[in-house]
Amino acid sequence: MFTWIYGLPIWLVFVIITGVPVLLTCAGIVLARPTVLRIFGPEPGNNDTVIMVLTVGGVFYGLLLGLIAAATYESNDHAQSLIADEAAAVGTLYREVAAYPEPQRTVLQNDLVAYTDDVLTVVFPKLRVGEEPYGGTALVTRFQQDLLAFQPATPAEEIVHAATIEQFARFDSDRRHRINASQGGIPDVLWWVILVGAAINLVLLCLFSLQRGAHLLLGGLFAFFLGTMLFLIAALDYPFRGELSVSPQPFQSMYANVMGR
Repeated sequence: MFTWIYGLPIWLVFVIITGVPVLLTCAGIVLARPTVLRIFGPEPGNNDTVIMVLTVGGVFYGLLLGLIAAATYESNDHAQSLIADEAAAVGTLYREVAAYPEPQRTVLQNDLVAYTDDVLTVVFPKLRVGEEPYGGTALVTRFQQDLLAFQPATPAEEIVHAATIEQFARFDSDRRHRINASQGGIPDVLWWVILVGAAINLVLLCLFSLQRGAHLLLGGLFAFFLGTMLFLIAALDYPFRGELSVSPQPFQSMYANVMGR
């Protein structure tokens, strides 16, 4: 739902998502003040009743936000683990094919170097802007074809070849998990529940009978905190998008330390 934010600088996203609730709350307090004083009476009015409703609703809404924020962070952390697993699998494959005779060794290692280079220069930049790259599949298919074309000539080569095929299957599985994780996100219906809950809490803030300055200060602070929670959830919703996306550092490290590039 908030995929448009990933094309903006992160500081601007923070200002928008936290600023809108603050502005709406302050405007609501000022505009609704005559009506609130007429219905709920002058300070302290019926603040006890409003506090009771806000407390009950706030507990459930706060619990919802907390669970969703924890889930998005866990999803982000899981995505980073998937990248580390895939990079480790590629690095292990690169070392295993080093035991192959020439020219298969060079062919297979060059295939893995090309795949890693594609991940770093094409896949991650496109994922950050919400595009789905497909070139990596062709590179994986090419490596698989070159690998299966090799015919072991000795028992030692048969052992190495069997281990390499098993490692390739592990790598392909890790890659699929990473691709699937890049397509996840909070469902729109859940976002609507979050936004409706936020709007209800902000409306309740406007119903207090307080001195105007204190009302604006307390309402603004509450709205700002609510906005920061929404910003956190939105920023981490898609772990491969935006400036706060997961890092390709495991691939960079493997590219330099294992492949020597």
